[in-house]
Amino acid sequence: MENEHEATDLLSIRIDKKRSSFSTVPSPMCFKVPNLLRQTNEKAYEPHIISIGPYHHGKDHLKGMEAYKMNYLNRFLRRRGETSVHKYVMALKDKEEKIRECYAEPLDHNIDGDALVEMILLDGCFIIELICENQTRTQKIDVDFQKFNRLSLKRDLLLVENQLPFFVLSELLNMTGEPNQANVDQDFIDMALDFFGRVMPGYGKGIDSLVISDQNIKNLLSLVHDSWVPSPEAIRNYNNSKAYRGWNFKHSATDLHEAGIKFKKTKNEKSFFDLKFENGVLWIPTIRMYAYTDSILRNFIAREQCHNYPRYVTDYVTFMDCLINTRKDVELLRRSGIIVSNGLGDDEFVATTFNKLCDLIVFSDKSFYSEIFINVEKYCDSKWNLWRANIEHNFFNTATKSISFLAAVSLLILTAVQTIYSHLSYYRR
Repeated sequence: MENEHEATDLLSIRIDKKRSSFSTVPSPMCFKVPNLLRQTNEKAYEPHIISIGPYHHGKDHLKGMEAYKMNYLNRFLRRRGETSVHKYVMALKDKEEKIRECYAEPLDHNIDGDALVEMILLDGCFIIELICENQTRTQKIDVDFQKFNRLSLKRDLLLVENQLPFFVLSELLNMTGEPNQANVDQDFIDMALDFFGRVMPGYGKGIDSLVISDQNIKNLLSLVHDSWVPSPEAIRNYNNSKAYRGWNFKHSATDLHEAGIKFKKTKNEKSFFDLKFENGVLWIPTIRMYAYTDSILRNFIAREQCHNYPRYVTDYVTFMDCLINTRKDVELLRRSGIIVSNGLGDDEFVATTFNKLCDLIVFSDKSFYSEIFINVEKYCDSKWNLWRANIEHNFFNTATKSISFLAAVSLLILTAVQTIYSHLSYYRR
């Protein structure tokens, strides 16, 4: 009996030790995509040409970029007139434990201290040089480097599992800043947003109101994702709205068009997320679809699904999924200037892309577009609007029908006038 109690005490101590260790670990900055999301499109979450951080480090198809990382480290040092990495290595060694805590999975068995510091230094200097090079254009890009698709490179740097803690970049930047350069982090942030802005499917609000610190910028993905949000006005309207609605329409874009709703591209858009419905017109900003747009949206959605972040991308994608069922819906939106497909394929492919983006995700209880959902349904349920839409589609949807209808109405009016005139002439006799 005594041995049994001792075994129970040891088990209790072991569980309490595990429990206490979990309670003190903060939410990781660099996590892995859950299997439930990954299984919908595994390739969308994996790098094509470069690994950043430990999760995909050492994979055979990514090793070709390691030589370029060393080359960019040399550029990093030359640009500052330095010949040794000693001070950077020492600074990262001091932060090794903090760096390890930023990753959701323990790294102890996968990579030792020296290997971790070398990897983080190479990856961090590569990112800094790449973004600064893009802004200043002072360095001549290697001819061999051109064989790698730079758009794919940017796509890889926005993957959930391909991240460095932002404080690492901040540390390296501040160690190299000039004495009179007070806003090193802010300058780099501006350059990074410009660097990634050219691959985004639409315009975001920007990061003007974000306070720069380690607490709210976790990594590059966090920086770009948190800056790609609705306009302050749209967020304010959403917060003040009492509309509470889920995430679906009863009808697709083609059905709504048949019900009399017009689709128009937003003019002077403030944000990609700022949709509006008024007077029977659904205003939607242009979305530019590239080969890597699916991957970028999926990784933003994964971040929203796994943490307590506003689900702006999730809500936008579910809204578009409601509008798009078939290629006919894509064709309607494309002809309205809302969807621009840049070498992505035919309309069927775009429709399939949107439909699959919503697989196995958790939808918002209150969509960012709840008010639009409600107002569109009210519009469609109005008998007057349905009657007017029926007249427009049956008699005015082509030039020939419009002319025929107007001619018929004119003939009817002339006949009526002639009849009245004949009656008046008869009575005057």
